[in-house]
Amino acid sequence: MLVFHNDSDTSYANYAGNISSISSATTAITLNFASTVGTSASNDAIVLTVTAGKEEEAMEALAGAFSNLRSGMTIVADDKNSKYLVGGVTAVSSISVDSGAGTFKNIVDAAFSSNDIAVTTAQSGSVVLVPTTGANSTITLPSSPVDGTNYKFVAEASSGAHTITIAGAFYGVTLQAGDTVEHALGSTSAVIAASDFKIGDFFEIVYEGDAYHITGMFDTAASLAVS
Repeated sequence: MLVFHNDSDTSYANYAGNISSISSATTAITLNFASTVGTSASNDAIVLTVTAGKEEEAMEALAGAFSNLRSGMTIVADDKNSKYLVGGVTAVSSISVDSGAGTFKNIVDAAFSSNDIAVTTAQSGSVVLVPTTGANSTITLPSSPVDGTNYKFVAEASSGAHTITIAGAFYGVTLQAGDTVEHALGSTSAVIAASDFKIGDFFEIVYEGDAYHITGMFDTAASLAVS
């Protein structure tokens, strides 16, 4: 854990592994830390004041020190006690914390390959945009999913006169043309009927135990069936 104290009673701490970049400018070094609470586009930023002409030397020293730290706490800069980890650093100029609360979904802009879309365990939690194709198609799920593996599939374009089959065991409830459709546990597949995956239609699946719980919304009646 890296610790910074400036002379206005403001402090900051974050893990060295969260450093996303270190950059230098005239009499300054900026350390960007991946924010644990902010937006994906922002970082927490610590700006250190550095003696003119010592910027590159101090930056290299900091990078080397951070890469060799053991577990525990390291004070990088302490204005109250004039304590600095490397030479050339003379003060904590500013501490900026990205305090936003936004969260973001990973988007997978999928493409059919041999009329198949294969998703991986590493893509769990993603929104998968499903295009259209001209033949009966499949969506292939991981062969050994872990509990909690989940995806949201969204029709990016209305499907043509072909089915889309997702192999596996499924159960749950979907809304189809305004009517609730209950799906008893089926051990074979979930199938979207020909021409029935309209743009904006979606379904979500979450793996638990030995089957996927499925929910979704479809514009057309009898559009998805579980067997």
